[in-house]
Amino acid sequence: MSEAAWTDHALRTNLPLVHALRVLPLSPLFLVTAFACGDEGDAHFTIKFASDFAPTQHAVSVLGVYQDGQMSPRGWDALAPYVVPALGSATCDVGYDSLTSTNTALANAIDGYAREDGPTDDLLAQLAPAAQGDLVLVLILAGTLPQHATDAGPPHAAPAPSAMGGRGGGRHGRMGGAPRPESAKDTNVLDISASLFSVAQGRSVALVGMQYSGASVADAMTRFAKKLAQSVPNMKCANWNWNANIDPSHIRPNTDE
Repeated sequence: MSEAAWTDHALRTNLPLVHALRVLPLSPLFLVTAFACGDEGDAHFTIKFASDFAPTQHAVSVLGVYQDGQMSPRGWDALAPYVVPALGSATCDVGYDSLTSTNTALANAIDGYAREDGPTDDLLAQLAPAAQGDLVLVLILAGTLPQHATDAGPPHAAPAPSAMGGRGGGRHGRMGGAPRPESAKDTNVLDISASLFSVAQGRSVALVGMQYSGASVADAMTRFAKKLAQSVPNMKCANWNWNANIDPSHIRPNTDE
């Protein structure tokens, strides 16, 4: 399976993205200049930067949370108290979440794309004209807390259903494709990743990820947000301008096999 196909499969089947990127060779467009894999007790961190990415002083437009094979408007509510301070703000405009009430056609198009192919660079490039920041942030969740966890609530609460219907169906749904790797079946690890997409370059330039096997969502999110702030310091939330000319009918996954 090619690198691109494997990454897309990881997104479609909830294979933890951190694991997927760790086992893949890096593409020419994602050369690493800063890479850290470190264990801090029951948390394992992975940080990857593109060779030309300077991880300071960025304005970040948050698209939202990708969880359980779809966009999750409820996911951000659970994560915001931890993540927003790392983005230098008390509140943060979340693009997908706002669209669910102001532009359902575009929200459904985004969710439909994400269900098929995941929050890929191609999708983010189509949305980039509306981003007022120089980076677009997507949070990606997979896995669950261990059974010995002291709290098993958000962020792994089931996402709200959307008008698209179904979960993980479509051409690339869970029913088809390559068998899920064994690592994706581990129910004792919570994977959290922040993917950063450059609006100017039209590609992902950074990833901060954590695999957590501890007992508390609050502890997991606190540690993840701290690592995100350390890895990409001095970020500031930026808004979205959905008056940009983005046609929902053009937001479609790649149909090439």
